[in-house]
This record gives sequence, C-alpha cells and structure tokens, in this order.
Amino acid sequence: MRGRKPKSSAMLKLQKGKLYGDQAERAEAEPEPAKPLKPQCPTRFTKDEKREWHYFKKVLENYGLFMIANARLIELLATNMVHYKECTARVNSTSIIVKGPKDGFMYNPYFSAMNKIEDKIQKCLNELGLSSASLARLGQAVVKSKKAKVEEEDFI
Repeated sequence: MRGRKPKSSAMLKLQKGKLYGDQAERAEAEPEPAKPLKPQCPTRFTKDEKREWHYFKKVLENYGLFMIANARLIELLATNMVHYKECTARVNSTSIIVKGPKDGFMYNPYFSAMNKIEDKIQKCLNELGLSSASLARLGQAVVKSKKAKVEEEDFI
C-alpha cells in the first residue's frame, strides 16, 4: 500500500474539530457499535498476569484505547511484562556475566531473554499506540479539541 496510513474519523475529529466534505461523509457512514464490548481478563492468567492486565486496562481506558479489538495485545503485553520482571529479578540476583558450562564466562541467559522480551513489549506498545511519540500526538489532539470546545462554549 502506497502513501500515508489513513486516519480514523475519531482521530480526525480530535485533530480538526469539525470534518467537512469526504471526511464528514466517511465519519457518518462508519458503523457505531450498539453496545461497546470490553475485553475480559483471561481466567487462565496467574495472579501476577492478572495484576499486569488490570494495570494496562487502567492505562488504556485513560486514553480511550481499551476495546475488544486490542484484547489479544493486552494479553500479550501482560504476559510479557510478567516474564520480563521475572528475568530482571533473576539477572539482579546473579549478574549479567555468569560462569559458563566449560569454566568460561558468558552472558546470563536471562539477560538475553530479558532483551528479547523487551523488544516484544515495545512492539505491543507501538501497536496499541502507546509509544512516546504517538502519546504526544494524541495529547496534542486532545488539548486542541478541549480548547475548541471551550471557545465554542464561550462563543455561545
């Protein structure tokens, strides 16, 4: 696919305030769910995974991103965070360099796993739109829309 990624109508409304022309027609044509579905915490999760899941639930609700479409990503994120914390604890209890099987030194296998899990977490956060750059853009859009609402109310 060539060109820039299309923006959703909700994001365009946040950025511009009011939509005109084709954008307004597309926004009107978008189907609205009768009842918004919210993901449920999986029952198979351990206590730590449930804690992480509920933490990410609060964060995503804050940004309006807690929806059924993101359920799988939230599960992956919660699981990866638990594994990441476990690996970090193991590395902290030993060290980054450990004695190898043939009396040589090597990187701690938990350190390598920690780095791989960190990459997975970052990919999930980017997919959810929680990277620092996307949060800054979202914050600017929200501030602009609030200013527009205040100016509208003052005008009326």
